[in-house]
Amino acid sequence: MTDRERLYTAEEFEQFIRMPENRARRLELIEGEIVERAMPTEEHGTIVQNLSTPIHLHLKSRRLGRGGPEIRCRPVDDPHITLVPDWSFRLGFDVPVVTEGAVLGMPDFAVEVQSPDEPLAELRKKAMIYLRGGSRLVWLVLPRQRVVVLAFWADGTEEVYTVEDVFDFGALLTGFTLAIRDVFGG
Repeated sequence: MTDRERLYTAEEFEQFIRMPENRARRLELIEGEIVERAMPTEEHGTIVQNLSTPIHLHLKSRRLGRGGPEIRCRPVDDPHITLVPDWSFRLGFDVPVVTEGAVLGMPDFAVEVQSPDEPLAELRKKAMIYLRGGSRLVWLVLPRQRVVVLAFWADGTEEVYTVEDVFDFGALLTGFTLAIRDVFGG
């Protein structure tokens, strides 16, 4: 669902989502349009938990950065974008934790899990927005296929992984790998 009556800026979007009638809605701002996201399912939540737990433990044990579910973010140079990745992390602790509004700057790693009625084209569009905004890696997790993760690297590389693969985070998280099978629950 979108609100196409006008194009919003991030500041106007922040005011819009603070309105009592909008507080419980899952909203994003994409190219100036307010877009309502589907409510997550149990499958969605389980996938996010499965992939985030080992990454979070790696980040925490090595004091590399911080991450979490549904952390609202916006690019530094585009006032018409505010996204809410299903899970994300940012490396480093050079900025304080944001306690109100969106994080200014895109995460180093963003994950979007496809909802049952969400077109892949919409997810791909969001992946490109993350990358243009500075993300180094974006995963699009496709539960219906249960075997595919699309990974987009900042250099333009796009890779597909199945449950038979192990993903190497390379220079983003040196020495860290994650079995795709584990993302889908083994």
